[in-house]
Amino acid sequence: MGEDEKKGAVIIPESVLKKRKRLEEWNLAKKQEIEAKRKKNSENRKLIFKRAQAYAKEYEEN
Repeated sequence: MGEDEKKGAVIIPESVLKKRKRLEEWNLAKKQEIEAKRKKNSENRKLIFKRAQAYAKEYEEN
């Protein structure tokens, strides 16, 4: 055994570490994308509701 190895230490391959890091980055990007879509959809719903109210009001007046 080498001097830099510790007794009982688990050695994780570099490829696995890279995969974990990449997966974390993808999950973060996906989470941000979902949050942005949710916010956009919320704003869009408000706009649709306001348009429907304006249409109903106009219909009642005529």
